[in-house]
Amino acid sequence: MHVVTRKHLVEAEEQYPEAAREIRAWYRIASSALWRNFVEVRQVFKDADDMDGYVIFNIRQNRYRLVPIIHYAREKEDRITQGHIYIRAFLTHRQYDNRANWDKGVKR
Repeated sequence: MHVVTRKHLVEAEEQYPEAAREIRAWYRIASSALWRNFVEVRQVFKDADDMDGYVIFNIRQNRYRLVPIIHYAREKEDRITQGHIYIRAFLTHRQYDNRANWDKGVKR
């Protein structure tokens, strides 16, 4: 998968250094994956949730939420497309509760 908006992850690592290791681990796993649907995401991330077009990942034992939109890999003309992950927000648990925060990049 191609993580299109990786700068949001770098900003989140700087803002929340206690979560940086898990953010980097998520990135390594996601960028090497070739997910075709949400079921395949759940095979790797058991606590991921599909919420109205967003896939929610818990980071740092549910203290933070990573909120991307995933355009899954698909078969096209006898080949598999790469798929893309667009990071929309990295939020604290409290910020996540306000749905208006989900599509605003990294929260400060």
